[in-house]
Amino acid sequence: MKKRLTAAILAAAMAVTSLTACGGSGTETTAAGSAETEAAAGGETEAAAEGEEAAPAAEGATYTFRYAELNPDGHIMDECGDYFAQLVNEKSGGRINIQVFPAGQLGDEKTMYQTIQMGGGAIDICRANTNSLVDFGAEKLTLFGLPFIFRDREHLWNVLNSEIGDEFKGELQEKGTGMVGLFYLDEGSRNFFTKEGIEIRTAEDLKGLKLRVPTTDLMSDTVAALGAQSTPISFSELYSALQTGTVDGAEQPHSGYYSNKYSEVAPNYSLTGHTYSPSIVIMAESAWNQLSDEDKAIIEEAAKETEEWNRTNIEQLDAELLEQIKAEGANVIEIEDKSSFIEATADVVAKYAAGYEDYYEQILAK
Repeated sequence: MKKRLTAAILAAAMAVTSLTACGGSGTETTAAGSAETEAAAGGETEAAAEGEEAAPAAEGATYTFRYAELNPDGHIMDECGDYFAQLVNEKSGGRINIQVFPAGQLGDEKTMYQTIQMGGGAIDICRANTNSLVDFGAEKLTLFGLPFIFRDREHLWNVLNSEIGDEFKGELQEKGTGMVGLFYLDEGSRNFFTKEGIEIRTAEDLKGLKLRVPTTDLMSDTVAALGAQSTPISFSELYSALQTGTVDGAEQPHSGYYSNKYSEVAPNYSLTGHTYSPSIVIMAESAWNQLSDEDKAIIEEAAKETEEWNRTNIEQLDAELLEQIKAEGANVIEIEDKSSFIEATADVVAKYAAGYEDYYEQILAK
């Protein structure tokens, strides 16, 4: 997505709240310090290895945190990172500086999670997909990635703003993952897109296709239930994989499909809305533990305001993006009857909701 689609919204919000820019000054100290930087490179400290909490810094200390984002500059998720960074900078009087690195500059998804688990330094904060954290101990969060669990955007936010959302966010610390859940983000529902000559209108149309999906068991099982084969491809290599025919298609929300120009190599965009898994912004627990209670409160306040900004603007942005996608020549396929997809993935839902049936029913009832 190009900056022009969100710049006006972001600029208006910044003007209203009189935020200051958060560019690094070079005079602030790193939050995690040299020990955590060493840990990110593989030299984990003894304290981190034993799960000990670092002593909180004195009030008034300065920090620089590195925030990793996979999507490109100007994407709605990158804009949310920028908004959060500016809020934190303003609320801390410039003491807490968050540097946002978009476009996978700091590594792929797995690298981000592992670096944060080891204590941060190279990466202190990142945006994660809730259904990709199961391998790191967050089993409840996986429920948010179940196919067709959320009816629409309102339902999603009803859940995220409920006691369930709070409990699931806290699971990362409770399970000793080395991560702290800060806030949720809504990127929109995910849809399949395919190369020229391949259109998806029913579940039957997916049979035999090679699809790139996030490398999680849940997503692999979901596409397998639909008759397709999941093919592991790095997100940064997806465009060329579509171009060369290594895969027949993939899936993304509107923002990901548009900003990465996938319509150029996969012009058929089917509005399946098969998952509506929210993002969760996470922080290295060792870095979090160094903050004073006052600074933690600043982070939490900025996190809540970023959630609200995201929720307020994503629906309008989704509508704009869909029109842009159509204008650039993509074949947008509306799917009014999704029953074939829901029926095909029923066993996947049953498998991953096993043991969490009460939570699943509570989510459906919100």
